[in-house]
Order: sequence, then structure tokens, then C-alpha cells
Amino acid sequence: MDLTLIAVGGAGGLLPDAIRVAKNRYDPAALAYLKTATFWIGLAILVILGALTAWLANATDVKQALAYGFGAPEFISRVLGGDGAAKSTFRSATTTATHTLRTWWAA
Repeated sequence: MDLTLIAVGGAGGLLPDAIRVAKNRYDPAALAYLKTATFWIGLAILVILGALTAWLANATDVKQALAYGFGAPEFISRVLGGDGAAKSTFRSATTTATHTLRTWWAA
């Protein structure tokens, strides 16, 4: 498989968080959350998951690799994100890292 398609799959894994960042760009809590290790670890996991999915699914073109890269992390983030009852994407500093990560992914 072409390494370019795997990289495009990884870039697809960035899209869910890029959309969330753009959506919440004026929220001061969002800017604070972007500076945490939890955000960056979660982002790295999404990129790896997107690349892995594009590779395992044998993507044959750029559009397909991007779709696989976006779809798998988005699906996993919805499953791991909980019930989605919380409307606020970002929490206070007293919230646990796991809950904050789950809420970020669910948004």
C-alpha cells in the first residue's frame, strides 16, 4: 500500500478535532483545553487510528483514505464519548482528564 494514502488517512483523523477547534475558537475554555496533554494525546491517537484504518481497509485512492481516516476516529469518538447529554464541550479544571477527553470527543 502507498504510504501517501496512510498519511492521508492520518490527516483524516485530524479532521474531527479540527472541526471542533474551529467551532469553539472563541471559547476561552477551548483555548485552555488545547494546551493540555490530554488533548494532544487524544489527537495523536486519532491520527494513528485514522492511518491504521486506511491501511487495514486497503484504501485505493486519496478520497477513500481520507474517508476511512475521518470515519473511524469519528465513529470511535461517538462510541467512547458517552451519552452525549452534556452540551458543553469543555469542562472546568476540576473535571477528570478521562471525562474531559470523552466530552471533547463526543462534541
